[in-house]
Amino acid sequence: MTDIKNFRITFLNHLIENMLTEIKSLDLSYRIDTEDGPEYEELPTEDAQWIIQNGTLLAAEDLADPTEMISDRYPCSLYSFEVPEPSKYAAYQDKDYNKVVIILVRAWSVFDFMRDWVKIDPVDD
Repeated sequence: MTDIKNFRITFLNHLIENMLTEIKSLDLSYRIDTEDGPEYEELPTEDAQWIIQNGTLLAAEDLADPTEMISDRYPCSLYSFEVPEPSKYAAYQDKDYNKVVIILVRAWSVFDFMRDWVKIDPVDD
């Protein structure tokens, strides 16, 4: 069980490092949950960088872009971060959840990163 936990920690650390390396080229939005459903607003790069560096990654998931009509063409990923202090970018602004920020990254998926990360070069005998 420890090996799986260590793999998860190592994988998430590499994922975060890769996000920070690519951050200026990523299309980032944050999610606001409203009574009418989720809405997405542009997330400034500097603020996204602070959230990623200082927050704890709670979850990562791939999906089709929820803001596009023909969304199967646009892979995206959602990342939930818990930040150390209440954030104006929190999905919910009530006091119990105002530290959870959900970031939508368009055209960049966890699956693509994972496929590249776990690639092993064949070894000739």
